[in-house]
Amino acid sequence: MTDFDTTQHFDDQKAEAYDRVIRQVVPGYDVLHEMIKVLLKRYVLGTNSSLLSVGCGTGVELMTLGQEFPNWSITGVEPAQAMAAVAQANLEIQQLSDRCEIINGYVEDMNSEVRFDAATLILVMHFVPDDGSKEALLRSIAARLNPGAPLILADLHAEVEGVRFKRFLDVWRDWQLHQGMPEHIVDRGFEHVVRDIQFIGEDRIMELLHAAGFKTVEPFYGAFLFGGWIAWKE
Repeated sequence: MTDFDTTQHFDDQKAEAYDRVIRQVVPGYDVLHEMIKVLLKRYVLGTNSSLLSVGCGTGVELMTLGQEFPNWSITGVEPAQAMAAVAQANLEIQQLSDRCEIINGYVEDMNSEVRFDAATLILVMHFVPDDGSKEALLRSIAARLNPGAPLILADLHAEVEGVRFKRFLDVWRDWQLHQGMPEHIVDRGFEHVVRDIQFIGEDRIMELLHAAGFKTVEPFYGAFLFGGWIAWKE
């Protein structure tokens, strides 16, 4: 198990506000999820497939994909208790709790014998330090996927000493102000980014995915400092 505690970032108040704020912070947040639907529809062929959503937050992926794929079973793993509670409530409201499960914990805590047909890791890994913990997380996911199954990953990424980081960090701030977020809220958010986001470059992401057993990786989404990739387990 990674010793990185993601629960510190999401208390009850933050969990309740997350779904509203995330759309102002992440360019194309809803489009990203629509793209994930299309990718899974293309590359997961079974009508009764199983999906693992790692760091499922308030359950947006589970609701979006649960409605799109009515015969799939979906397991969401979320270490932050407040977020997991919101996700569970959302599933019950959407009447999806009969085939969508929330596990309040970590991937490493799951039954190691269970295998999934696909997995998502959306806006999660950038909280995890690159001290072996990022690779351990990817390996834990790979270990619970069937051979050839896809992982869809989206994350903040950049070399923090590079020109791209400074350039698009400023543009990303402008984007949030353009979305109508108050300046003091944006400034507070960027304090969180500087303090908590564990940035690595795209080359390092590729290296980690390959080391974890994902040999084929393709990019599909990009917005300022955000990127998305689909990777297939060997």
